Amino acid sequence: MTAAALCRGLDTLFAVPPEHRLDDVDRASARQVLGCDDHTLSTLLDRGLPASGDPGEERFDSRDLFNLALYSGTGTTVPEQAFAYSLRWMRSSTEELLAPRASRFATRIACAAEACGPEPTSTLALPRPERLGGAVHDLTVEPAGGAAGPSGDTVTRTASQLAVTATVHTRGELAELRAPELRAIAAEFAAMELRWVKLPEALQNDVDLVTTHGVASCDSASRYLAQLCVRAGIPAVTRIGWVVGMLDLVHAWVEVEDADGATKVIDPVFALFSATVPGTNPLLRDPAVALRTNRLIPTGLPTGRAVAEHRCAGEPAAARVTTKILPAPTRPEEGS
Repeated sequence: MTAAALCRGLDTLFAVPPEHRLDDVDRASARQVLGCDDHTLSTLLDRGLPASGDPGEERFDSRDLFNLALYSGTGTTVPEQAFAYSLRWMRSSTEELLAPRASRFATRIACAAEACGPEPTSTLALPRPERLGGAVHDLTVEPAGGAAGPSGDTVTRTASQLAVTATVHTRGELAELRAPELRAIAAEFAAMELRWVKLPEALQNDVDLVTTHGVASCDSASRYLAQLCVRAGIPAVTRIGWVVGMLDLVHAWVEVEDADGATKVIDPVFALFSATVPGTNPLLRDPAVALRTNRLIPTGLPTGRAVAEHRCAGEPAAARVTTKILPAPTRPEEGS
């Protein structure tokens, strides 16, 4: 069953284009990701699974393996099980998705080099839950001193590392989409039946993949939906931020101004995610409503911006970024 499912999944795989490939996984690790034996892996290679290297010593792009496994339908692969676990909250009741929530937020960036270069600068986006009716308390920046960015959406320090911690209060909202044009756009997008996939960074904003291959990242899906809205005369912007319970994932969504003057969140990728998990709340896939869950922690940044950046000697440099979002010891309603 696993072999047949993986072969069917290979027929619909969007393979990472050659110019963006990074063959970083060997055969043993590939078998582990796919949950298959060596014979099945060889069958997949014969059927066109991209790889490099000599026979028996092939190497694979980890994103190809992840995407193939995620949509294989076996229910036993590592990506399928990881998604089912991290997205289990999508089975929550509407009341649970809207209730006030308090989280302890911590993010850190550090130069990835053994010795940081001259004149290092580190920048982190700040959590801005007040944008969606929440609040932030006990915000701490280490090292202290310096100033926030011009918009107050980021903080920068002349340092090889930087950390931001805060208690973040969030709440959800369920609102009807009132503008007929907006409802039509949301329904049209839902009918496209796109698949979220892991993509190379260079392709994550490529909206052409949405229309030509039916695949999308959080960024490209949000950009595409925002473009449809703007072309229809509906004010819309993209937004990036974090999701409580989704590890270090930086998420993206769309904020639109509806006919009633209210700004509403349309999260195109949550609908795609929910299709991979049985028993999810149907409102996550309902194009007639805007369901903003209490798990969204927004920044003030649009897609295309980074939540963390590091520079050495004035040039972009590799960095390690870690983010932890855990339940806060305070009650959600305190200070909201």
